[in-house]
Amino acid sequence: MTIRSNPNAWRVALPWAPRTEQRRKIPGQLDAGPDAGVPVGGIGAGTITRSINGGFTRWTLKTGQLFGFDLPENGFAVWQEGQGARALRPTAPDGWRADPAGDHAALFPKAWHSYETAGLCLTIEQISPVVPALERDCDLPVGLFRAHLSNSGTQPLRAAVMFSFANLVGWFGELGAAGHPGGVAGNRNRLVDGEDRLAVVMERDRAGDLDEGDGQMVLAVTPGPGIEASACAAFDPGREGAWLWERFARDGTLPEAQGIWTSGGGFSEFPAASPCAALAARLTLAPGESRTVDFALAWDLPVIRFGQGRRHLRHYTARWGRDGANAEAIAAHALAEADSWSAAVDRFHADQADRLALSPAATALAINELYFITDGLTVWTAPDAGGASHFGLIECPDYPLYDTLDLWVYAAAAVADLFPALAASVTRAYTAEVARDDPETRFHLRSNARFARQRPGFLPHDLGAPNADPFRRANDYAYQDSSRWKDLGAMFVLCAWRDARRDPARAAESYPAVNAAMEALAVFDRDGDGMIENDGTPDQTFDNIPMTGVSAYCGGLWLAALRAAARLAEQTGDTAARDRWQALSARAEPVFESVLWTGDAFRLDSAGRFSDALFAEQLYGPATARMLGLGDTVDPDKARRALLTVYRANFLDAGQGRGVVAVTSPVHDSSLYAPKGEEGLQWDEILTGFNYSFAAALRVYGLEDECRTLMDALAQELGPERGLHFRTPAALVPGRPEVRAQMNMRPLGIWALIDAATYRNG
Repeated sequence: MTIRSNPNAWRVALPWAPRTEQRRKIPGQLDAGPDAGVPVGGIGAGTITRSINGGFTRWTLKTGQLFGFDLPENGFAVWQEGQGARALRPTAPDGWRADPAGDHAALFPKAWHSYETAGLCLTIEQISPVVPALERDCDLPVGLFRAHLSNSGTQPLRAAVMFSFANLVGWFGELGAAGHPGGVAGNRNRLVDGEDRLAVVMERDRAGDLDEGDGQMVLAVTPGPGIEASACAAFDPGREGAWLWERFARDGTLPEAQGIWTSGGGFSEFPAASPCAALAARLTLAPGESRTVDFALAWDLPVIRFGQGRRHLRHYTARWGRDGANAEAIAAHALAEADSWSAAVDRFHADQADRLALSPAATALAINELYFITDGLTVWTAPDAGGASHFGLIECPDYPLYDTLDLWVYAAAAVADLFPALAASVTRAYTAEVARDDPETRFHLRSNARFARQRPGFLPHDLGAPNADPFRRANDYAYQDSSRWKDLGAMFVLCAWRDARRDPARAAESYPAVNAAMEALAVFDRDGDGMIENDGTPDQTFDNIPMTGVSAYCGGLWLAALRAAARLAEQTGDTAARDRWQALSARAEPVFESVLWTGDAFRLDSAGRFSDALFAEQLYGPATARMLGLGDTVDPDKARRALLTVYRANFLDAGQGRGVVAVTSPVHDSSLYAPKGEEGLQWDEILTGFNYSFAAALRVYGLEDECRTLMDALAQELGPERGLHFRTPAALVPGRPEVRAQMNMRPLGIWALIDAATYRNG
């Protein structure tokens, strides 16, 4: 590949004005904003997103809550002698010159904002340490911003970069609406002038114990030889912003703060002022010279508090301390590691490009989907007294549930590959849930029916909701009775096998639960032919698509799980169980083909009203079995024929070459059968995560040209056409502007393309 020799080739240039889209009209659904960029911050540390226009617009510093707002004082500005100053974002305090014009490119966990004026070239390179080679630092609440300045002219020039940010300590303590969380009283800033850096520590007076949102934030800069740093430790942008800007715009330096002050309580019509910090670095560049100035933004907000009051500490605190007073040390560490972090990320990009073996646009799409590992309202707790640590990704902010199993089985392809210990911790959490009997009843969200929260032997749908008590009380999903689902148990078994395949020692941890889950699923083989049957309700992840009898989706997962359970039994020495699952597999596989194969594809199901429908995800189970080294559960020639049938009908035809539509049928209008108000949901949508899974299936069965064509189409549709970078939705509609469930977990399943490539390459 040529990608390695040209590191800019696979950066994705993001549009300044992406085409806007309307969400499918479901009340309360979130819009993450059309200008989303790469999030800043480590795994489980909470994130802050700098948009493609330069503002800081998206915040997940409150565990389980996404806030969307843009404070005009937050961001970068540049000064050039003879040219004045400009704030590099769309909005700025009164009296400042806001001008975001420039170029932006992104490749997680980096982003680049580039600006040029009168011979000065400035690129602000944004870095978070979220790659496997930096595993020791990948949980840190910090972002590096490397300001690369160069003089392309023939005369020396003087220039300066300023970074300003509000003190937001105490802002992110409560679950609530997705807008501006509001200021608090007691915030104050102080200047730290050290030998190797200049920093402003932003804190808050506290009367009680450390709570969520309490701690520190820090801005820091490394001056370096010939770089003059200045600071204004605290100013109110509304009252003193023009005063500060006048000085910076005149000579590229900052005035000293006019005394240290603390934010007050405010009134409803006069909200509390929040002290804002600013740092600037000024230097002179000779013709052709380039220099780099490193800034850091760090936050130490160590406490996690969920909705029912349980508290945890963030993972980084095990190494960096739990008192919320370590942001300056974290910022100093980031500045000291700037070169090594940047090089490690660049190596990661080159290595993953080789492994993905896709076009530059599709490579960028895949790498950028990794944003969700940090930005998925991610939780990663410090080990408790018993040594347990919890890792959680939200299904999406609209469906706020942690580690939703029917999405996690897809996302695990990425997490297990890059951070296998985190993936194994999720499997371990589900392992502990399999035997649980929780008879607490709840209302079905779409009827007056009640059902038990959890039944032994059946996997919970999720590990809990942020407004409840996640990781202690599982299964907060009530849209359907998920204890009747036919896919969750098989998905758990495949996750357990994925972990054990990498590390055989993990097999013993999950095996008893694997056996129990398989025994519970086997009950749904009602006619004794070895194949489980669906009930005619939406009893699987497609919770708006009922399946009856043998289904391609659940049946295929069952076949893969039988193979995986037999392998796990063998690894743990349970030869009796191994023989049972192997015998059941040998009986079930012919049934799958005999009742579902049409000659061109596999039916949606064997006995339902949509049996003739052409279902895009019909080979998820068999393809996953292939990718996970479990062999062929269906005839490969039939699989290839089915995939090509779907490719033509659901992608080229119904999907208009933009993406694969979930279901097509020449007989039924599927929307007639959807719940009222949800016509078309799942049926006529391009379900993004399932499109990536379908692309991986194409690849693993040797249909590489079709895989690449689909991936290039998705890169175009999600990127230049719709501007959905870093907010990938669960679904969009071909030829129409609607999207649904932005910032969804399942698109991390794009990493299955690496599993498929590994299989094809032997």
